[in-house]
Amino acid sequence: MSKLKVKKVIIFKHGVSYYILEGILKGIGKFELEFKIDEMNDILKSLFVLDTSEKGYISSISYDAALDTSQLLKSIMLNIPDHDSLSSLVTQIKGAGVNLTVGGAKKVLGKIIGIEFVEKMIKEEKITEKQLILLKDDDEITKIPFSEIRSFNILNDEIRKDLKFFLDTVIAGKKKDAKKILINCESGGDDEIERNIFVSYIRESPIWKTSYRLIMSKKQASEQKCLLSGWSLIENTTNQDWENIELSLVAGMPVSFIYEFYRPIFIQRPVIQPPTILSARPTEIEEGLETEKFKDYAMAEMEAKPMLMKKRAKAARSGAIPPPAPAGGGFGGMQAVMSDTEIYDKVRSQVKTQTKDLGELFEYNISNPVTVKRKQSALVPILTESIKAKKILLFSKNEHDKNPNACLEITNNTNLTLERGPATIIYDDNLAGEAIIPFLNKDDTRLLNYAIEQAVIITHEQKSENLSVHRVTFGSGYSYEYYYTNMMTTYKIKNKTDEEKELYLDHPKTYDYKIIEKPGDPEETTNYWRFKLTLKPKDAVVFKLKEQRENYSSNYLWNYSKEDLLKRVGFYVKQKFIDPELETKLKEIAGLIQTLNDLRSKEDKLNEERDLMTDEQVRLRENISVLGEDSQSVSLKERYIKKLNTQESRFEEINKELKTLDKKIKELNEDIEKKMNLLSPT
Repeated sequence: MSKLKVKKVIIFKHGVSYYILEGILKGIGKFELEFKIDEMNDILKSLFVLDTSEKGYISSISYDAALDTSQLLKSIMLNIPDHDSLSSLVTQIKGAGVNLTVGGAKKVLGKIIGIEFVEKMIKEEKITEKQLILLKDDDEITKIPFSEIRSFNILNDEIRKDLKFFLDTVIAGKKKDAKKILINCESGGDDEIERNIFVSYIRESPIWKTSYRLIMSKKQASEQKCLLSGWSLIENTTNQDWENIELSLVAGMPVSFIYEFYRPIFIQRPVIQPPTILSARPTEIEEGLETEKFKDYAMAEMEAKPMLMKKRAKAARSGAIPPPAPAGGGFGGMQAVMSDTEIYDKVRSQVKTQTKDLGELFEYNISNPVTVKRKQSALVPILTESIKAKKILLFSKNEHDKNPNACLEITNNTNLTLERGPATIIYDDNLAGEAIIPFLNKDDTRLLNYAIEQAVIITHEQKSENLSVHRVTFGSGYSYEYYYTNMMTTYKIKNKTDEEKELYLDHPKTYDYKIIEKPGDPEETTNYWRFKLTLKPKDAVVFKLKEQRENYSSNYLWNYSKEDLLKRVGFYVKQKFIDPELETKLKEIAGLIQTLNDLRSKEDKLNEERDLMTDEQVRLRENISVLGEDSQSVSLKERYIKKLNTQESRFEEINKELKTLDKKIKELNEDIEKKMNLLSPT
């Protein structure tokens, strides 16, 4: 059987790989592939085979069924046990024609009748001998001891096929998790011509992982660039060696899924019985910094500009020029051997990668052949580029309380799309830290934080104050008094180093607050205002921000007395929040509210009087009930009854007054509410 060799592997980021294999064949032949059961769905849905010759072709592709060994063996009549296999086989093929070689070269043809066990005595030891009972072609029945049979040829083709199938199935079943695919190739008549057979398929595989090295010398730091070296980790989890293959790595997320293709799917069909009763039945339907003398940052910047201009003018008059950059390259100990340019050229020469933009995907084609043995992994270089990079500091009080992050601001000015992965940052031939490079399209800029700068200390304090009311509105019986809340944030920044530092200060956005005083214009991110500051060596500055938000307080007008409401109206008039017309309306409402309050006070007094009379009447009735019939008692009864009559008359008057008051209060409420709804601000 010919062998297929892995020619190319394309590894994707979504858990599959695309394989291209090649084999060379003369004449009729077969290629065998072996996969795990779980891989068969992907293989069968994607398998493609091509014979590139003019006449050769693929006649069929066969593969092991998804049934278990026991289920497969049910389809044949043979079942050979592990012990007494020959005897069991002979017993199961009774009546089959056989061609036996007995003794030396004697041939015996006949049909199997069965097996007979004969007991014999050999040297006083009793043994049992197996004998084959055979009906020969001349109709003679003969017995042939098993020990004399040298070969056993079954003449029945069906039985031979079943026996071969049984043995193939049993041996395949020993590898419980493996299934074979056979590719049957036909020559088309040209048996002497070598033909190339190409096979391709997808199968599940580990994703390829990316890691980076960002290497920067002091000279490169001044030029705001660095060397980016990218490596990919790939894993060969297959049972085939990858010898000098073409390797491609694809970034992106194409649609991928597992389709149940391998295991047989049987559809349960309804069983229809002959009708016995003609009737109908129902159908069932079934996501701290120490205090120091700080100077204001904005003022310091204004003072620095004239000084810088004077220094430049003086240098121009004297003919002075800046000191030259250090000779040679950076990379610490390597600079004595190679310059930055030489190192870049050397590393780049070892990385041969062609890239291809596929729209939603991006492909890295590794030009050098790659070799990875089965069940092994490898690191493969995929890119070496010089990119824009600048060392900056980034401070956010939500991240670290006192120190900024040391960051590299990198720009993907290459022609490549960069996959997400860890990066080791080497500065001046020493480890500076580690970072994560996010997914970067062309020309994207990102900040990579790799360390904490402890020599720059930042403290911050925040104060807020409420200002006076500056406007008023009315609605639904309320007055709304608006005022501003100012929030002042002060950052005190101390640069203890001997180097000039560029600091990005990320000030958190606060809901509804707007910056009204700032030293400079910030950039906006999703959650921050980003200010870019320059910190001079051994310098301390104060950076101040003032933010403002409009708040309001609400007052329910119904709760005001006439005096309180008139006081508020007087305040509104003095501040010119309302016009004379609105003032008149509010004063009218104040008068109506006073009238309403007076009516309610009168109503409360009447209710109180009525309640007292009710209690008094209860007391009088109780006294009357206990008095006797003597003259004194009769006189007292008459007195109590007269008082009850007087109270009853007053009781009726109170009820009448309360009814009148209730009507007036209701009408007054409606009138006040209507007038309040007509209020509008100036």
